[in-house]
Amino acid sequence: MSRTVAISKFVGTISLGLLTGLSYTLSTTTIPPLLALPSATPAHSTFRHLRALTSRHQVLLSSLSASALVMAYLLSPPRGRHPYLLYATFATAAGWGAEAYGKIRGAKQAEQKGGAVDDGKRWKSLGKEGSWTEDEEWVADEEGKVNGEVVREGMEGWKVKQGIKAGVWGAGWVVAVLGLWGDGV
Repeated sequence: MSRTVAISKFVGTISLGLLTGLSYTLSTTTIPPLLALPSATPAHSTFRHLRALTSRHQVLLSSLSASALVMAYLLSPPRGRHPYLLYATFATAAGWGAEAYGKIRGAKQAEQKGGAVDDGKRWKSLGKEGSWTEDEEWVADEEGKVNGEVVREGMEGWKVKQGIKAGVWGAGWVVAVLGLWGDGV
């Protein structure tokens, strides 16, 4: 096996493991303390910041993992093109695809509602200006205060989504580790 293929397999597997750990940690360790905050305003701003950073890192790690695993598959000789590389890539894509689907669905619902949301910088109307998922729609009253129940529901829904992603990505990571072990790398 060539050095490039071996490095690609390791990079893909390690980044998939980091991706799994990121989602698992968010769902089990990070969100519960945010749910315990006494006020909705700091919980809302912290959660909004956390979501932005998490999305950026998840896209980076899933892109790195998928591209490294696909590259390892394509560069392998015909006898070395094991399907576990594709299975792990599909698991990576499934977790990322769920988020992309949520954003598309949220954008369509946003166009239908025509309300107002906070995009982190300013309030603007929903619709063609941007896309949000359902749990990113933070409806404020006239004074700009956020509803604590809406914030709690958004965090709990996001926690479940992160748990599901951790499970899918974890399954892909296990497949990749077992495949590497079977390859004798």
